[in-house]
Amino acid sequence: MTIEDTTVASSPLLFRRHNLLVDRDPQALAERLARHYTVADFAPRQGFERQFLHRAATLAAGDLLLTGGCTSPVQGMIGACPGVAAINLCCAGSARYQIDGLNLEIGPQRPLYFAPGQEYRFITEHYNGAVFHVDLNRLQQTAAAIAGMGVSSRRFAHELEAPRTVSSQDQRSAVYLRILRRCFALLDEPELEPVGELHHLQVDDLIYRALALLLCPSLERLIADQGSPAGMGRAQIFEDLLNWIESHISEPINLTALEQRTGYSRRNLQLAFQQRFGCGPIHWVRQRRLEKARQQLLDPQPGESVAAVSARFGFSSVSVFSRDFRSAFGLRPSDLLREGRRHQPE
Repeated sequence: MTIEDTTVASSPLLFRRHNLLVDRDPQALAERLARHYTVADFAPRQGFERQFLHRAATLAAGDLLLTGGCTSPVQGMIGACPGVAAINLCCAGSARYQIDGLNLEIGPQRPLYFAPGQEYRFITEHYNGAVFHVDLNRLQQTAAAIAGMGVSSRRFAHELEAPRTVSSQDQRSAVYLRILRRCFALLDEPELEPVGELHHLQVDDLIYRALALLLCPSLERLIADQGSPAGMGRAQIFEDLLNWIESHISEPINLTALEQRTGYSRRNLQLAFQQRFGCGPIHWVRQRRLEKARQQLLDPQPGESVAAVSARFGFSSVSVFSRDFRSAFGLRPSDLLREGRRHQPE
């Protein structure tokens, strides 16, 4: 029996069904996998050597390297990789793992395998799914960002230190497993790749968020607490901080000033701004200054100059302002000023 005769082979793949690589040489495949993963051993299972077939696609989503496809029965070992966790998401078939004295199995009822940095052995039946690695530090930071301002990423370290499988029978887990699979569907838009638009979807961030919610059960309570007086208090402190920044946008603003106004650490401020805006606080302040300057240049006061606008919004020099402005908007500030003057009322 070949893999084409199995249900696994005929089941839909997670992504890139139109752009698969087909391997019939296990040694060549092992060498290619070793470029990206710590492959210590890889081979067809005994009795399936002549039937070996591996069909898969690999692509990048942000800093994630995702491999999805199907394979005939194989076995092997993945070496230790501190700070990185292996994620195996099963769509059909099954796989068994030996890790840290545990025997774990994934299949239709328990479709996700999580291995945080340890060496493990695996053996599969005919298998269809996805394999990728995640950065454990980023996963902790993502969980903290979801939890809200004032929650340390270290709070989630203990929830991400043990290997396990995740059951789809639990209602909450089933929801996030479905969301995780849908993330991969977003990658199946090849028209976006040649023009460089795929990365704007930030699918990697969505995958990290789904995994954080799936692997950190304490997030459920922390999210519920966001509606409590304490959680609402943190939200109000953050909104007050944003209003203060807007009203002092032309003045020097640094992290020390933001810490003093909120009472929160730099780490928590970084997480709060990353969750809300996708960047750190000082980067956001600079973006707001550039946006305010852009609006001013398009609606200038009589006799307005680029230098005056630059100084008004706290830039150290016209050259620094012009460089940052062009990097942000793809235009020179002098061009926008001319456009603004051209359309001023007589």
